[in-house]
Amino acid sequence: MRIRTLLGLLLVLLAGIVRAQGPTLTISTNNTPQDRKALELLSKEAFQRAGLTFQLDRNPSARSLDLANEGHIDGEGLRVGGLEQQYPNLVAVPERYMGISFVAFARDPSIKLDQGWSSLKPHRIAFINGWKLFEAHAAGAQSVTKVDKPDQLFKMLEANRIDLALYTLTDGMTVLKELGMTGIAPLKPALRDADMYLYLNKKHLPHVPRIAQALKDMKADGTYAKIMAPVSPP
Repeated sequence: MRIRTLLGLLLVLLAGIVRAQGPTLTISTNNTPQDRKALELLSKEAFQRAGLTFQLDRNPSARSLDLANEGHIDGEGLRVGGLEQQYPNLVAVPERYMGISFVAFARDPSIKLDQGWSSLKPHRIAFINGWKLFEAHAAGAQSVTKVDKPDQLFKMLEANRIDLALYTLTDGMTVLKELGMTGIAPLKPALRDADMYLYLNKKHLPHVPRIAQALKDMKADGTYAKIMAPVSPP
């Protein structure tokens, strides 16, 4: 009986080792710091449950998507849904990672956004190059500037070179605090509250349902909430 028990424990340990040594998928991102942290922490757990190993890489936003679509890296995230139309080699893991509020920051609190994206038309705006949501919906503004780093957005706004800086709510507030800027605030309502997803190159299609199921299980057993607590806005 003791030998059988020892053999059982050995099999469990070996199974754990095999699972930890599963295929490594490299996921590229240009997410904001908070969202990147959520991507990394959630993916490490979900990938392990799916018998995979997660590795994170960072690239500029547009290049990140191109690398994943061309198969040079294994996937990309976190992104809004529907990018398969523009990047046909990418497949979304059909389970929400997290929600993000995309907002406009301004020095002038009287600017109204009650008409959604069309409210941007009379204004000078700026956003991060490669952010597909803003590229798709904000192109009709009076002027559009694309930058590489978030601090550039807020420095342009402070210098009155633009009227609106388009970014995410949580990380935008963090950047303003780090830069010590006052007199700049997010406007309401948000331009869009969006669910964010992980995308894999279609050569990894067999992994998609396993990762989705792992995320569902994490939400059901409390692991998701535990991981997200330190990276969610208060």
